[in-house]
Amino acid sequence: MNLQLKLEAWIDDVNQEDGLTLRAFEKLLDVMFFLIKWAGIPFVIYLLFEISKW
Repeated sequence: MNLQLKLEAWIDDVNQEDGLTLRAFEKLLDVMFFLIKWAGIPFVIYLLFEISKW
């Protein structure tokens, strides 16, 4: 019974346009894209540098 109430509350939160769940996912995705962008650019430059040494 308690689990069902929690699930219903979570579903209500997901259905809201600015619910906690959506804000948490948005923040998580922003962090992931930030890390991919700023870790990916130096990594690509490093790979190009290593390939040019062949």
